[in-house]
Amino acid sequence: MKKLRWSMLLLSIIMILVSVVLLLNFTAPNPTGRRYSSQTPLTSGQANAGAIGLDAERILAVDLGLPRNDQSDQHQCFCSSGAVDPPLSECRVCMSYAPLSTSAYRRPDFVGSNFIVESKNAQNLLYTYRSFEQITDYAISARELGWPLWVYTRVNTTIDPGYYDLVASTGGAIVPYFTVPGYADPVDAAATKGLLLGGLLLVVSGGWSLLAGRSRVVRPKPERQPNDPLSNLEEHVRRSKDRARREIDTEDSRP
Repeated sequence: MKKLRWSMLLLSIIMILVSVVLLLNFTAPNPTGRRYSSQTPLTSGQANAGAIGLDAERILAVDLGLPRNDQSDQHQCFCSSGAVDPPLSECRVCMSYAPLSTSAYRRPDFVGSNFIVESKNAQNLLYTYRSFEQITDYAISARELGWPLWVYTRVNTTIDPGYYDLVASTGGAIVPYFTVPGYADPVDAAATKGLLLGGLLLVVSGGWSLLAGRSRVVRPKPERQPNDPLSNLEEHVRRSKDRARREIDTEDSRP
């Protein structure tokens, strides 16, 4: 029983710790470390396309801890091989040269120390969209650099399968990231249940140990019964000693 109590206690502590870590949302396998965005960006119907995209980039910049690549001190580009280099006002530096599809250069949203990030706060990513050509150029250039490409979308964006294969070929991934109104993360929901269950197990195992401690009392030594052989032997020895003392006293009292 003691082993079972300790097992329950250990399990409850592990469940609580794992649940807390998941709820803190910093262990996801992508450059932000998060499963979903720290804020909900503007979404369809709340602003024009430019403002919606920019709002997602603003949030992603905070979550990544990186400046947006459209700032004047950034402007890092993928340039097309065989084309004239773009003006410095658009591209301060060409990170790679590769056969791009239809553009002389591409400028991703974020450039990390060894990875590329693109933000797509959109309802859909389909083959028919210009985004597919853009992501194709990013993937070609990222492979040229040997860097992974990460594409962050809304948690409910509809994505054609080709995008996944394209981005995965770089070692990166598409991350359903930007939350939308009413979104509830399933991992958070599971972690909350795990935290409650772990707390319940902790209370049960602690209460069980407390009750077990109170019921552990010192039992008095049983009294020997009159017909106990050991008691009879002790009584015989006592009587023999008394008889010997009386005989000695009698001898001493004779003249």
